[in-house]
Amino acid sequence: MDKKKMKILVVVDIVILVALIIILMTLKGGYEEQAKRTANEQETSYLEKNTQVLVEQWRSIDQYSMAWKLVHSVLSGVKTEPAFNTTLAAIEADKDARFKQISHLYTGAGINENVQNGIFQKAGLAEGSILIKGDKNSKEVACGKDCVIKFEFAKGKLKNLDYSALVQFNLSKSLKIEKPAEYHFE
Repeated sequence: MDKKKMKILVVVDIVILVALIIILMTLKGGYEEQAKRTANEQETSYLEKNTQVLVEQWRSIDQYSMAWKLVHSVLSGVKTEPAFNTTLAAIEADKDARFKQISHLYTGAGINENVQNGIFQKAGLAEGSILIKGDKNSKEVACGKDCVIKFEFAKGKLKNLDYSALVQFNLSKSLKIEKPAEYHFE
């Protein structure tokens, strides 16, 4: 009788062990799939945030470049309000030159042209006008993220130009790519 009980206990133990192994393997597969899915979601989210920062940077560089061209043109050319308006319109309309200039900077920084053409060309240049405020006697122009230069006119002639924000503008401080968050499995 003891041998019979012992055999039954051994068989039951083996069945329980096999069942536990099957359950553990099933759970392992489920956890592995969930971990892969979670890792992919976190990676995709991180890449989307960084792509948005790079697009903002791309557009800020476009504004920065246009602002410098405008300041240079105004200081070296005719200093009237109509000349300002004409110069601003010409700079904004020359999208090919703007794209080439920014692309040259990014190529010099080692960013592949395929990446530039993929992400940035789809995103476009700085949308709309860089002219933020266009009152009769004063004009404010965007020169990047949180950067504004001011032109003041009196009787149609340039009275004052404050481009100190443009000189002090530091793109690396205004647009940062955060390091990825630590991976955590939920």
